[in-house]
Amino acid sequence: MARTSIATVAIGAILVSGLLGANAAQAAQINAFLIPEHDEGYAKFMGLKFIQIKYPQGSDVANVFDGVNQKIEFTVPLTAEQLQQVNRALLESNSPMQLANANVTYSGTIRGSHDTLTLAYRTELDALVSGYVLNRSDNSTETILVDSNWRGFVIEGPVIVDAEQHGQVNVNEPIGLLQAAFPEFAQKLMDANSETKAIMTEPILDFGDIGRMPLERWHILFDPTISQASVKGVINTDIGRAKVLSVYSLGECSIREGCPEPREADSTASIDGSDLRVHISTPQPNAQIEIAGYTTLETKPENGDLEVIGVNLDQQGTVGPPLFTMQVLLILGGMMGAVAIIVLYKARK
Repeated sequence: MARTSIATVAIGAILVSGLLGANAAQAAQINAFLIPEHDEGYAKFMGLKFIQIKYPQGSDVANVFDGVNQKIEFTVPLTAEQLQQVNRALLESNSPMQLANANVTYSGTIRGSHDTLTLAYRTELDALVSGYVLNRSDNSTETILVDSNWRGFVIEGPVIVDAEQHGQVNVNEPIGLLQAAFPEFAQKLMDANSETKAIMTEPILDFGDIGRMPLERWHILFDPTISQASVKGVINTDIGRAKVLSVYSLGECSIREGCPEPREADSTASIDGSDLRVHISTPQPNAQIEIAGYTTLETKPENGDLEVIGVNLDQQGTVGPPLFTMQVLLILGGMMGAVAIIVLYKARK
């Protein structure tokens, strides 16, 4: 029994520290704050990829990239057409969620040496969201049903934005960075072979790995103090009648889930008489979803296996604090009692 209590405390501490560190830019990442009572919220979707291209020293390709250190970085609002493209991708993932007032922040880095070209990409979408509530209720005792399929959407194809000083930039495919900075070489890569083209057109805004991880395997924390809310000042933080914040976290390693896996792919290409090796890597996914209200995992029969989150504003159906909170309080109480006994024992000696 003592071993179980100590293990529970340790796991709880790891879980909380993981949640506090979830904002680190480690991977394809989602940070979202949802207020189901108002069917509104804020979400940040970030895609991150790295490409390494190896070429022979002294080759024509080496002569182009040796010593290059270039960065393209900007933030622009999405146009109505681009916003429609994103919302269409959400609908294709069987989610009713829609984005509005969205900005895209893009950062692409090109670094070359005598034998290696390194490309790094980060594309972020920041947006107000709505439409994810599946039923409407004015009664705080009724369960609000919330869609969760949006967390796995993928934007296929180029997303081309107008960036001041950089012209038109494709922010959703790795080839876009080279098309903006080295268009001739970019075209040669695209013409090389199908495997290389597939790598260079792989979507950056791809959250499929996050969507494929069942919510029951995410870490869940109930925060009655609302201290975990990470978007204060971004949207109206009035969470209405909700008395607790539910925090879903993905990305920490654990005994049960292990560690989310990164994705990698390789190809070869012959350009200007040189054999190139192309390697792409996508780090493991990371996500934190905060929902105003006490949540349970449910499934609507008409949705088949699609996951639906039930939200109660006043924790109806529960007695006292959520189970996780009760466990922590009881364990801490037991620890304090044990400390008190030790102190009294030592005082009497």
